[in-house]
Amino acid sequence: MNKGQGVQKEGLQDENLTFRYLYGFAILFVVLSHCDGGGVEMLANWMHFGAFHLGIFVFGSGYFFRSERLKTPFLYLWDKVKRLLIPLWCWNLFYGIMLALLHGFGFTFGEPLTLRGVLLFPVNSENLYVLNMGSWFVFPFFCVQILYGAGKALLDFFGKPKLTDRLLQALFMTAGFAGVYFAGHGYHEYALYPVFRILYFMPFYAFGMLYRDFLEQVFSKIPAALYLGACLFLSLLLNAHFGKAVYAIPSSCDYPFGMWATYLAGALGILFWLKVAMTLSGFGKQCDLLLILGRSTWDIMFHQFAGIMAVKAVFAAGSRFLGIFGDFDPSAFLGDIWYLYRPKGMQEFTILYVLGAVVVSLAVKALLKKGKKQWEKAVKGRGFWLVQRPWEKKANC
Repeated sequence: MNKGQGVQKEGLQDENLTFRYLYGFAILFVVLSHCDGGGVEMLANWMHFGAFHLGIFVFGSGYFFRSERLKTPFLYLWDKVKRLLIPLWCWNLFYGIMLALLHGFGFTFGEPLTLRGVLLFPVNSENLYVLNMGSWFVFPFFCVQILYGAGKALLDFFGKPKLTDRLLQALFMTAGFAGVYFAGHGYHEYALYPVFRILYFMPFYAFGMLYRDFLEQVFSKIPAALYLGACLFLSLLLNAHFGKAVYAIPSSCDYPFGMWATYLAGALGILFWLKVAMTLSGFGKQCDLLLILGRSTWDIMFHQFAGIMAVKAVFAAGSRFLGIFGDFDPSAFLGDIWYLYRPKGMQEFTILYVLGAVVVSLAVKALLKKGKKQWEKAVKGRGFWLVQRPWEKKANC
């Protein structure tokens, strides 16, 4: 992809369609992974979603990193805290309360609501308060960005960014490989999960920068059929070596295929779907569904399990009050978040959970957006307004 290819105007901001589509694929793959594949393959048997779907977001963040943002380091830090950490803890509290209410109605999965859980689950838990389980990724994602920013700000004092940037990226790569190596050899414990999660994602961040600086121009010139075919062929060889599709489970620091295969599978998955997104962005007509998904990634990350539960609740109601769905298991519904009821056992029905995850997440997003507008209107109507942020001030004419 050439610089600027697949970029459109959206309001006052430039939107990179290629990466917007790529993010749309990534969040779809996250939901499919949590819905037992959703009844569709989408080449998951060739390139396992778990090897790269979260890596895409870190890769994209590295691709779009610009050193100019570090000229105001406190604003850079505050922007990350505001956009990532504050929503993470707020939704953790919300879903902790929701889970406590569900426990009152007989549900047994998840931890009880405690101050410790509210404060620490976003950092060290795999499941958080279950309904926000997907948001475990936010904290290591935040830490990777802050660590790189801090490292670059420190190394820039040497005055040779072309050299120090590559050294820092090499350090990120090395740290990630070392983390996966030691985790795979049993050196990590539950208390160290946050550290090993951060280490796992660090190479993806550096890979985004290296792709932008060295690979993008070359790879964009390769015909799509040859490029995609090569990715599939290499994935086939890698999977044939192990007898199954290579995957990773970074939430539990589980990397059963070793460090080289883990990152090779991750890179192949990212590069394959990046090329697909790049090809789609070159078409004259936009793909509205991918745009919606790509613009709602964090909403879906936070609320997908609530949507999955909503679909199961419909089946539960139909079973109890209408006498249909006779093979629905109420005890599994109340006790196992991973229970997915399929009428007559048909795998294809799992697509309903994918739709539920997306629809509920988008509904929450729309409600929050409407509530924010109403709040701003009410505040403005009373003669108050938000303090203008320093980076939003216009230059004096």
